[in-house]
Amino acid sequence: MTAGRRLVVCDDEPEFRNYIRRAAEASGFDVRETGDPMGCADLVRDFAPEILVLDIVMPDMDGIEVLTAIAATGFSGRVLLCSGYDPNYMTSAARLAAIKGVRTEILSKPVRLDALKAALA
Repeated sequence: MTAGRRLVVCDDEPEFRNYIRRAAEASGFDVRETGDPMGCADLVRDFAPEILVLDIVMPDMDGIEVLTAIAATGFSGRVLLCSGYDPNYMTSAARLAAIKGVRTEILSKPVRLDALKAALA
C-alpha cells in the first residue's frame, strides 16, 4: 500500500460511491465519499486528495458548479469526471476545468473496473 494516497468520490448514487471506494481502497487509497455536491469543495480542501472522482449530473448542484468550487480551493490533483449522460457534457466540463487549471480525465458510466484501476494508477 502506498502511504498518503487520498481520494474523494462525490456522487449522488451510494452504490457507485461504494464501488469506487472499494476499488480505490484496494489500490491503496484512503477514501472519503460524499453524496452532497454542495459540501464537496470543503471536503476536498480539508482532506487534500490527489484524485477526485466526480459525477457530473447530480441534484441541487451539478458537477460543473462543483468544478468551479474545486478550482477556487487551489486543488492541484486530478478529477475523474463520471457520467452516463451525453459524452459532450463531460467534454464541455473538462474544457471548463482546464480553463480553471484543473486536470481532468473522463470515465463514462458504467465505469469498468480495468478503466478505473488504470485511472487510479
